[in-house]
Amino acid sequence: MLLGRALKTTLTIALLLTLALPLAGRLYAAPADNRSPAERNWQGAESWRDIFPTASHLGEKDASLGVWPVFRGAAPLGYLFESSDFVAIPGFSGEPVNLLVGLDVRGRFSGVKLLKHHEPIFLHGLGEAPLLEFIRQYAGLSATDNIKVGRQRAGANAYIDGITKATASVVAINETILLSALKVARETLEGFEPHSVAQVRTDIFSPMSWDEMIAEGYIRRLTLSRAQVAEAFDDTPVAGLGPASARARTEPFIDLYYTYLNVPTVGLNLLGAEDYQRMLEELGPGTHAVAVLSNGLASFIDEDFVPGSVPDRLVVKQQDLPIEIRDMNFYDYDEVHSPYFGGFDSSKIFRIKAQSDFDPAAPWQLSLIVSRSKGRLFETVNQRFSSGYHLPDKFFFYDEHAEATPERDAPWLVIWKNRLWEVAILLTSLAMLTAIFVFQHRITRYPKLFHRLRWGFLWFTLVFIGWYAQGQLSVVNIFTIFQAMLGGFRLSDYLIDPILFILWLYVFVSLFVLGRGLYCGWLCPFGALQEMAAWLAKKLRIPQLKITFRTHTRLWRAKYVVLILLLGTSLYSLTAAEILSEVEPFKTAITLVFIRSWPFVLYAVALLVLSLFVHKAYCRYLCPLGAGLAMLGWLHRFEWLQRRAECGSPCQLCKHKCEIGAITPAGKIDYNECIQCLECIVYYHNDDLCPPLINAKKQRRRQVGDMQRITAIEPFENG
Repeated sequence: MLLGRALKTTLTIALLLTLALPLAGRLYAAPADNRSPAERNWQGAESWRDIFPTASHLGEKDASLGVWPVFRGAAPLGYLFESSDFVAIPGFSGEPVNLLVGLDVRGRFSGVKLLKHHEPIFLHGLGEAPLLEFIRQYAGLSATDNIKVGRQRAGANAYIDGITKATASVVAINETILLSALKVARETLEGFEPHSVAQVRTDIFSPMSWDEMIAEGYIRRLTLSRAQVAEAFDDTPVAGLGPASARARTEPFIDLYYTYLNVPTVGLNLLGAEDYQRMLEELGPGTHAVAVLSNGLASFIDEDFVPGSVPDRLVVKQQDLPIEIRDMNFYDYDEVHSPYFGGFDSSKIFRIKAQSDFDPAAPWQLSLIVSRSKGRLFETVNQRFSSGYHLPDKFFFYDEHAEATPERDAPWLVIWKNRLWEVAILLTSLAMLTAIFVFQHRITRYPKLFHRLRWGFLWFTLVFIGWYAQGQLSVVNIFTIFQAMLGGFRLSDYLIDPILFILWLYVFVSLFVLGRGLYCGWLCPFGALQEMAAWLAKKLRIPQLKITFRTHTRLWRAKYVVLILLLGTSLYSLTAAEILSEVEPFKTAITLVFIRSWPFVLYAVALLVLSLFVHKAYCRYLCPLGAGLAMLGWLHRFEWLQRRAECGSPCQLCKHKCEIGAITPAGKIDYNECIQCLECIVYYHNDDLCPPLINAKKQRRRQVGDMQRITAIEPFENG
């Protein structure tokens, strides 16, 4: 017990040091150029000519627009731009893919080149060739096309072929190309003004007071108490507020109001006729205005805010896409005629450009970003508090002659819709697995039924979850979580793959209930493959290598060392960590089904061959994912695998029968190593296999025999 605690303490300290050192290095080191060679050299190497082969020269970058004009002589051919300057949609790795995109003057794609990515399936799996072939399909298509990834179907959409086993990556790349191209086209090309955006009706006006507009929902309110904000930061005080004062106890952290001003019923009532008219003149056609006002301890404007700039503490989104808002300087130099604006601690009117494709009649969301300092290793930690806004349709009309722009679902939603039946099958299987564990003591009383259920589920895990649905969890997924801790958590990053999201959610919950075994013993496709190798070894009567329990406990520490090294490396270099993560054979054996270059295949096959002689050797001694799950599993709440007083002394049957080596000589179950195969429970309930039950059954038989003999003798004695 003391050794186990010492091991846990040592590993935890080692993990914290490994993570802290690179974070400290990041904080105090000089800023590094994290661009890829392709990002740094595409202009000098003139690789852009592959996109515009007839061009004579490349113009200087337009700093205000973020694009490079391309010319043939004096005639403009189009524009080049890097997608990362306009959108940042995360791929499967959690990092955005950066692409060099070319648009001609008609808004058609001249070509796309890959500059930088961290997608593991292309880095160390399929290779980059399928990705390069995928992005070649955009040449000749238009930025106005509703381009979708998938099989060709009838309708107005344009379809391009996807890449098997890389659905999440290609959907994110498709959205990156389309959204960045649309933003550039709206800034640079004629005819790309946003269509089907609602127009404000100027003939509808109702005089209303402030309270009436709030009651109708025309002005929305977001109120946060100091306690709510502190709770969001795990009860740690928010930076800059200091200890609670008398004012802090009576005033909210922030009492924020926001509204859309273009509608006369709102703008006229809030600003007054003179200021409302001046605002419309300053905005110009198609431009929108949003007012934000607040009282309280905090403000939505930071101390370093520059008038006329974009606020750091406010984010506006519509259809899950960011909408830029910029300060109008409306009341900074002019007299305030509004009956309301002068009565707030902070008040601003923000402009939304016409090119943003913002639709005032559609729902949108405003988020307040609250930041907090967290020690020396982290600069800031952010929390987002959001509120939705939607005005009634009566205030707007649509131009019937305008061409409708199709609404685009968020990338993750596109993937979920396409994989809905896979999600349904997975959820059904997880419900079945939950039932097996809830009723394990009933089911294991019938060994044949239980073994058929278990082997059926292992085949399902390998074939459907692993090879078909690509649901093999990996330590690479843990890298993504650590990157999110540094860069800010976004749920959409994890929704990009529905199978992995559901599995991780299920496994995460199970870790705190049962430990790591539920995943490792039932839901890991490579683990299932190793179980099948072990079954084959029994059928072929291959002798097993005998490993003493002392050696076994020393060897299993290796996987924790591998995990710590990988996590530490990921904080120095994500690319290097992804290369080192090839210690996992999952990509070769499961993702690519052994269709890969021979060194990777040889390694994966060698591990399976080793499993013929040592049961699940990789899981027991090398797997960094298993180590990570085990460390979280230290906090599990329940120990469902029942033991008897005789377990360990004198009975050693379960220890010898436990092929994973998770039962100690004392009869205790080590839940950090147990894979929850439930085989010990089969023995526990079987009075033909469990020695204490066998002895109890023999004793009952002797007692019954003694009673029968006594009953037979009594008549003679009485006679």
